[in-house]
Amino acid sequence: MKNSIKIKSSLGIIAVTLLMTVGVACSDNILDQNNNNATSTANFGTSVDQVKSAINGAFHPITGTFFWGRIVHTGAMLRSDEFNVFPFGSNTAMSTFQGNPGDRWATEPWQELYKSIARCNNIIINVTEEGIADKTTRDNLVGQAYFLRAFDYWYLANLYGNVPLITELPDLDNLLVKQATSDVIWAQIISDLEMAENMLPENWTGDDLGRPTSGAATALKGKSYLYMKQYGPAVTALNSLVGKYSLLPGAQFGDNFTTTNENNSESIFELQFLGQDTFVWGSDIPGTGSMGNFHIDYAPPTKSPDRSHVVNPWLKGLFEANGDTTRRNETLVYDYAGATGYGGVAFATDMAADIAVANDAGVEPIFSRKYSGMDLGERSTVDFLGTNVGNNWRIIRYADVLLMLAEALNEDARTSEAVPFVDMVRDRAGLASIAGTTPGINQTDMRQAIIEERAMELAGEGHRFFDLVRWGLADDYMGATSLHGNHPKSLSGGAFQNGKHELIWIPDSERDANPNLNQNPGYN
Repeated sequence: MKNSIKIKSSLGIIAVTLLMTVGVACSDNILDQNNNNATSTANFGTSVDQVKSAINGAFHPITGTFFWGRIVHTGAMLRSDEFNVFPFGSNTAMSTFQGNPGDRWATEPWQELYKSIARCNNIIINVTEEGIADKTTRDNLVGQAYFLRAFDYWYLANLYGNVPLITELPDLDNLLVKQATSDVIWAQIISDLEMAENMLPENWTGDDLGRPTSGAATALKGKSYLYMKQYGPAVTALNSLVGKYSLLPGAQFGDNFTTTNENNSESIFELQFLGQDTFVWGSDIPGTGSMGNFHIDYAPPTKSPDRSHVVNPWLKGLFEANGDTTRRNETLVYDYAGATGYGGVAFATDMAADIAVANDAGVEPIFSRKYSGMDLGERSTVDFLGTNVGNNWRIIRYADVLLMLAEALNEDARTSEAVPFVDMVRDRAGLASIAGTTPGINQTDMRQAIIEERAMELAGEGHRFFDLVRWGLADDYMGATSLHGNHPKSLSGGAFQNGKHELIWIPDSERDANPNLNQNPGYN
């Protein structure tokens, strides 16, 4: 699937959107010319290969530079208290809580998600029994579109809040759509995921390895119920996955983030990336756009064109307080024993310039290892823009599912039942049982234990900000007065504001085009 989704994905763009035309000489028959680069909408859905290409085309905006390939990190994921971002003009305004409508980085994710949704809608509506008679084949194709549409709306809901719900083909007489309520969006997400559960296979093989499975749909459904605070349904969904996946051994923990052992036994869903020499920024055309430009945001300061960040010392302290070197050494790099930078070069040598940048700024030199490209070779071999970075991004891992299950059980007043699932994650890291550490642990203590466990297990993977918001802790840790002591956004001077920064702004360009779109609170 690395090749099929990344290199061939734009074939689906041509098939679905019919954007490209063939130039022809002027003649009386000019309107009768055939477009060999397009597929007639009347014929769409009658060829398995054609629909596969369309599905790849629906994935392409998600893995491209303007969404997960880069921009969603720059704006959204770096908002968490894990990262102290060096200010770099409008590029970092969102991640430092200083952005406003009209600034960069809210527009592209919105557009890419709706582009993907439009392509999913086309597949869901037009691939029928009449076009593809074999039910299993048809279900496996259309199920991917249901999963991806749910994935798209999940991020729209958590990034922008109330957004338009579009599940039909474009109506040229009704383009000025209104926003749906949050409840309606979440109901659609659950509905799409249940369709995907029933239609998708349990696993894929060969070139299709890495495509969404029924387990991926169940995991995202359980996560959605958890975010909705519907703990009983969350438990049911997440518990059904126990035993169907397995944690990698502690010695292989780093395989969850590198190019080694991708789509492994712990992976439930990951976005497929492939380093490519051909680079056109944010393109949606053949052979470009699915490389790990997120390297810009996770690399150390002197390796990033945007200056990047340092990691806040509270996270280092959490690892050290727990004696957790297994996960720390694959998550952070600083002056611990045996620490290395790019290509295995000693930390103090490889990262001397980065250490100096941090010291000059008055912050501790602690840097990200996950998704920084350090596993790919020496510093000089990893492209400045990350074009040769091909690490798949693990969206949902089994460890995440176990911790979400424990959380749902604990919030459902079933604390004792939560203990084994937290312990499974801790045991892989070489840590003692949570029950042994805190005998007869109560709901409040378990809640804090899960918060800390998620911080250590999932640091730098894009979960922390959303976690803080849904727990009601974003202001506590990122507001003007942070419980961390040192403010996590000290380098920029930005601070989280309740009632505003839970969401990003609705792009001005979208509101200009559609006056029915209301701006999110705090951004008017």
